[in-house]
This record gives sequence, structure tokens and C-alpha cells, in this order.
Amino acid sequence: MAWIIHKTDHAIKQKMEELDRENRARFAAVCATWRAAALWHRRLPALPLLLATTGNSCATGRQGRTAPRNGRALRIALPWFPWGNRLVGSYDGGWIATASSSDQLLLVNLFSGARAPLSEQQSAIVCACPLPIRRDTILTSSRRCGRALHVKKIICSTDPSSSSCILAAMTNQCSIALCRVGSNGRWRTRGCSRYIAYGHLVLEDIAFVNGELYGITHNELFWFDISFDKDGNPVATPLRLPVIEMDALHAHPGTRYIFQLRSNIAIAVEIWPLISLGSSAIFKVFELSDSGRRWEEVMSLDGYALFLGPACCKAMPMPVTNVRSGVEGNRIYYSKQHSSPHNNKDCLARLDLGSCTVYCCQSKVGRHLERITSRGYHYEEWDGCNGCNACMWLVPPQF
Repeated sequence: MAWIIHKTDHAIKQKMEELDRENRARFAAVCATWRAAALWHRRLPALPLLLATTGNSCATGRQGRTAPRNGRALRIALPWFPWGNRLVGSYDGGWIATASSSDQLLLVNLFSGARAPLSEQQSAIVCACPLPIRRDTILTSSRRCGRALHVKKIICSTDPSSSSCILAAMTNQCSIALCRVGSNGRWRTRGCSRYIAYGHLVLEDIAFVNGELYGITHNELFWFDISFDKDGNPVATPLRLPVIEMDALHAHPGTRYIFQLRSNIAIAVEIWPLISLGSSAIFKVFELSDSGRRWEEVMSLDGYALFLGPACCKAMPMPVTNVRSGVEGNRIYYSKQHSSPHNNKDCLARLDLGSCTVYCCQSKVGRHLERITSRGYHYEEWDGCNGCNACMWLVPPQF
């Protein structure tokens, strides 16, 4: 009966209609068994690697280094890595988004060398918000701000090589910036912080969930309605979602992350941000309820491992054994820039990643207190003369 698993649902339905009631029940039972076996052996996506760099071409340009979560350093030649650039985002399949010291953008696949077709106008983000007639009014002129923006994070709606891919960026001045890859258009910005009347949002993180763009501030969730102007450029309009009990998050001052868990919107909140005596940070995870109006705390990730970082947040499915290549399910793996992790270096494991110093620690609090365990990768903000360090999760292609 092994051939049943390769039949389409339509073919199986036709076959069942030819059977009597008793044989139909037997046939359905066999199909269920084979479907369960197929799920057991489903092919899982590649696990993220931790890409570490100093951001200094002289210090790290000689060799690329990635580190899996089991602590083993994996040295890989990365000929297409733009050495000296900051890491500001990634996408499944080996894509990274980087920004130069002058905030020139580049999206490149580290494993194939392919580049996203960004036009000259899209290679940097400038504030496209209209200038107000006065700072205290919403009446605007036809002139644009035009100030170059510092990029904090970039996410992709789909594969960056696709002309349907929309890039969303967090910047130092405008709440959100959007552009469509492969077009002759430009970045469109929203929520300039220079003018109070523009309603600037201090976003802590953004994510595409089921193709929709969401952002989170310290205590509010926003959905961005994406439309297109007459030139085909995407424009984002933020709409606050009336989720109740967001005030409960005020008790936790730590960093917020937003991501997709299964098919739902979820956030992770750092509630114990300090590393002490080799113990990692503790997080609480909340999932938006089916009604979309209440955050429900997640006590277990149910077959997922969660990877958190400033430039990439990803929930990865795990096999039924809940362990894969040293990675455990129901655990959070996070990377975090720290001003002085060396203060605790005597009780932290140091990873051999070459020029970028990374210390590893894991939670030691009882499971009954934290529910979901965590493992942290802390890197120093500056490492001597090596420049600005960075670590980012990167999902490689299937090998």
C-alpha cells in the first residue's frame, strides 16, 4: 500500500467513492497511517547558523566564520561577503542584508553570490517624508526631507531575487521605510521623528507574518496597510491593533521581538536581561489569540526552537525527537550585543570564532520557573581595534 502516499487527495477521494462503507473505512485507516509516516519523515529546513563578523575588512576579510548552536566553529570561505559592512538582516536560503559605513545597502546570497536587483535610488534610504509648512502643523509642502537615514534592520517579504519582494526597514529617523525590489522606484518612508505631527513610532521590531507587515513598540502592536503610489512604490500606513492586556508587558522592560510561530503572530519579551554567573537571559513568549485581541502566554514552543537577534528572528520546526544536530526544541537561542560580557568571562564559555569574541551561556534557573529554556551568545560591542562586532542568525540553503 506504499503507493497510497503518492496519490493526490483528489485521486484518493475518487478511489474511496468506488468502495463500500466497510472497505472505505479500512482504506481511510491505511491512508491515515501512511500520512502519519510521511509527516514523521518530513524534510525540515536547514537550521540557522550564527554568522559572526567584526565589521572590519582588515580584521575579518581573510576568512568567513559561522557557528552552529552546538558550540562547534564551522569555518567557511565566504567570497561574496561584503567585508566591512554592518549586518542588518537576513532571509532564508543564505541571503544577508548589509549596510556600509555610508549606509549603502547590499542584499547578497553568501552561498551563490546572487544579488538582489536594487536600483541606484534603492541602494540607500533617504527620508521621503514631505516637509511641513511649520513644525507644529500637519500641513505639508511639496518638498521632501531628503536626509540620509541610518538603517537598523531590513526584512524581506519573499525571496530577494523576486520582483515581488518588498523590503521593509527600520531606521534612526523614520518609523518605517518600504521599497519593491527590481523596480525603478525608490524607498518610501513614514513617521519622520523630526516633526511631531507625523506620529513617529518607536518600533522595537518588525516582521512579515503570513505576508502581512507588523511592528511592535514597547506596548503596542501595529499592522501596516501596504498600498502603492502612482509610480508603483509601496507605501505603509500604520494601524494600531486593539490588543488588550498589552499593559501587562510594561512590567518587563527588556527587548521585544516579533516573529511568526506556526501561522500566528508571536512576540518574545526579555524579562531578565542581565547575564550573571554564566546564566543567560530569560524570555516570555506570547502568541496572539485566534480572536486577535488578546496575548496568551506560550508555556511550550511545541516542536519549535526559537532563534532571536537584532537582525533576525526565526521559529524553526523540530523533529518529533525534539533534538536535531545538538539543537533542542522548546529552547530559545539568542544573540545579543553586550557592552562588557568580559566581566563574566571567567564563568562563560568562549567560542573560537577568531576575530569576533563571542561568549556562550545558558539558563540555570529551574525549568518550573522559566518554562522555556534559553542559550545566549553574547558578543562585545567593540573588541579592541577590530571594529564593531556583529552576530546574526542566517538560515543557509539545503545542502
